[in-house]
Amino acid sequence: MAEMITSDDAQYAYDIVKTICTEVGPGLPGTPQERERAAVIGKELESHLGAGNVVVEEFTVAPGALLGGLPISAFMILVAALLNISVGRTSGVLPWLAAIAALVFSILPLLSFVLEFLLGREFVDQFLKKKQSVNVIGTLRSPGAKSVKRLLILSGHHDSALEHTWLRLLGYGFFVAAATLLIGFVAMPVMSIIQLTGLIAGSPGILHTGTLGWPMLVYPIVPCIISALFFSGGRKNGGIVPGAVDNLSGSALAVALCRFLVKNPSYIPDDTEIRFISFGSEEAGLRGSRRYAERHLEELKHLDARVLNFEMVAHPEIGILTSDANGTVKHSPEMVESAVAAAERAGVPYKVTSASLGTGTDAAPFSQAGLKATALLPFRFPQQWLTFYHQRSDGPEALTIEPLLNVLKLAFEWVRNGGE
Repeated sequence: MAEMITSDDAQYAYDIVKTICTEVGPGLPGTPQERERAAVIGKELESHLGAGNVVVEEFTVAPGALLGGLPISAFMILVAALLNISVGRTSGVLPWLAAIAALVFSILPLLSFVLEFLLGREFVDQFLKKKQSVNVIGTLRSPGAKSVKRLLILSGHHDSALEHTWLRLLGYGFFVAAATLLIGFVAMPVMSIIQLTGLIAGSPGILHTGTLGWPMLVYPIVPCIISALFFSGGRKNGGIVPGAVDNLSGSALAVALCRFLVKNPSYIPDDTEIRFISFGSEEAGLRGSRRYAERHLEELKHLDARVLNFEMVAHPEIGILTSDANGTVKHSPEMVESAVAAAERAGVPYKVTSASLGTGTDAAPFSQAGLKATALLPFRFPQQWLTFYHQRSDGPEALTIEPLLNVLKLAFEWVRNGGE
């Protein structure tokens, strides 16, 4: 049992979250407010480790990537629909140009969704405005360590998200809006392909089948455009979502465990280095953790790095992820087993689970790079998801001490056993 970890340690993590939410507020990726949130975490780490053991790494990010680019996709679908409808109303070369352009404009949103959201590729980033974001890294070694044979990383992220407009307004109806969005993204290129096939085959019947009429416009095309256009909001300044659960809770817990281990260094395994990392721009597509994994890849491999990421700590039962990034990335079975063993030693409730559609954590880039990683996700779906996920209600009041304490106990057992 991790008996030395107490509710005071969990309360300390809670107080960090409350301070940031109160004194700084929300912090969208690449905003000054995100940097201020990172600075608070950095100062807390410095108070325990000393300024010489805390570094800030800057990186470039396109904040409009991932879901932030949906309004652009909505515009493309609208253009594709108008071009599709215009085919057959003109003669000569114009119908061909319109049909080809409609197909291109309809494919791009679907391609962006698959590559950016589902697979985590940086597809549209190169075309979007760039800003600077930061990762904050604190380092602690076992007493008297002259060399490091293993590196343990405990992490969260300090940026907050755009608000999910339809989730706030529709509740369970959000699932209908999201499904409509996906159906529209698929239906538009399918219709454009059929239409272009009709032109190539010289078949008026096929051409008519592929041309949008009122039924298709009523559903799903127009609802898809509206859903994508207003999918998320709160873009000004640092945004409107405080991000207490998602995911100041994770970053604050990393700091809390840092404080505990500095006070109790005997629990740090020999020849081990621990890094407490708060990533930036997770909500722009895991960009902070990806930049860190890319920048330090050779070092991480050499040190047999193991990553335990904390994400959305809001429920007493801890989900231990076997996969990530919408289920497209598999986590190390060894890491999952080590987290399970730590949970059992700590005596905290847990379940082993896989990532569903929409689940992505900062552990994913490490596993993608062939490193050992997993994530803890103590979050109840759909109850808590509907209540405050990516909404302005994700403030300190959404947090309770028990989930924070359980994650601390598990993480402590994991660290004291060398990540095994």
